[in-house]
Amino acid sequence: MNPLRKHILVVVFCVSAVAPSGCRRSPTVIGYYLGSTQDLTRLNRVVFLELADQDSSPGIAKEMTVSLTHAIQAKRLFDIDVVSRDDPLCKMVSLDVRNGFTLKQLQNMRKTFKCDGILIGEIRNFRPYPAMQVGLKLWLMDLRGGRCVWGIDNVWDTREKDTEKRIRKFFSKYIRDDYKPSNWRIGLMSPRIFGKFVAFESAETLPDPDSGE
Repeated sequence: MNPLRKHILVVVFCVSAVAPSGCRRSPTVIGYYLGSTQDLTRLNRVVFLELADQDSSPGIAKEMTVSLTHAIQAKRLFDIDVVSRDDPLCKMVSLDVRNGFTLKQLQNMRKTFKCDGILIGEIRNFRPYPAMQVGLKLWLMDLRGGRCVWGIDNVWDTREKDTEKRIRKFFSKYIRDDYKPSNWRIGLMSPRIFGKFVAFESAETLPDPDSGE
């Protein structure tokens, strides 16, 4: 499996309140691995196995799975369907990604889930207080060739000023609900809003379908 590397992720926020140019680029360091756009667009159907939760409540993993699914779907690179960890099909395959997979195991997944790509991962070190923190590991495997074509390995910690700044920008652009008097600070306190932020930044490491990278 390809190792995850540190890349510079440029997250673009277009906020009407900023300069007349309309957009401001905010550089963000995210731990991720990315193959090529062609590797991703060759995937027709991807099954997203519900995230495992190493040290958090199952509800957090389920909510994060939903948020990630919506964020990835918005990139329009491939079709993606979620399979619950409780699904009987999951009992038919090995899901311990930390030990890697053999080609035979990957072929078994392809046959079992009737897909050519599988997205699998886990939530780690979730802490709601004294400050929101979560670690996320994701692997997108091409089951036909046994290669990792995309991956995330990152920790988001609201004690970091840069993370707080990015949450504020994310809230301003994407969260439509009224959360007065907390406003954007709800992202520092609400696991649901924080999860949407994490999902957004993760999906932003994926290319646009027509980028040709």
